[in-house]
Amino acid sequence: MMTIRTLTTKSSGITSAIFTRSIYLHKGPRIEGLKRDPESVFVSPKGAKYGVNEENIVNIKNFLGEKYAIPDEVALQVITHKSFGNGIKPYNEKLHIMGSKLLSLFFVKHVTNPKSTDNTRAIEGKNLDVLGSPISKELVGLKTAGNFAKLNKLNDVMFWKSANSTLGFESSGEMRVSGQMLNALVGAVNFYHGKEKAEQFINEKLVAGFENISINSVSNM
Repeated sequence: MMTIRTLTTKSSGITSAIFTRSIYLHKGPRIEGLKRDPESVFVSPKGAKYGVNEENIVNIKNFLGEKYAIPDEVALQVITHKSFGNGIKPYNEKLHIMGSKLLSLFFVKHVTNPKSTDNTRAIEGKNLDVLGSPISKELVGLKTAGNFAKLNKLNDVMFWKSANSTLGFESSGEMRVSGQMLNALVGAVNFYHGKEKAEQFINEKLVAGFENISINSVSNM
């Protein structure tokens, strides 16, 4: 509630008049005719206030460690989706695209690395048959990246807009946004540390978890 007071004084000694006007700034769901509090737009579905602070980015920073550290402002951008605050804050779309492409190329090399036992179908000794397998497809999917982010609590704080946050992890859109956020994290490491170190990051931090999630997903199909 905001109150504006205007005081009118007359030197003739007539009693002063005070006019009070109250303005209600609505913070809940949008209601026609009510003025919305601007600050309520910059709050995550879980109630976190937007901004560069330790509470918002601590999980990202801990996961990266000193070896793969990125600036705090970029960590905030990584966890900010373009749907948040009408897209007026720096969001992670371009970092997501960069990271997604690098992950795809990395896992192509990763899954074809074992030597093929069928020399008639191998290309330079690489087993390309696996590229169409269900597991190879799952490895680069947003479902795997999103579940990895959830398991490692990287999506505990994300700034995005959900059409219905009461729905489940997948149906609410949180899984997809979490996957894009993880891709953006890879993109940020690539941008600040270069491709070689970003691939080390993927190999060291992501591969084992991605493989386990992919195998479980395929097993449950």
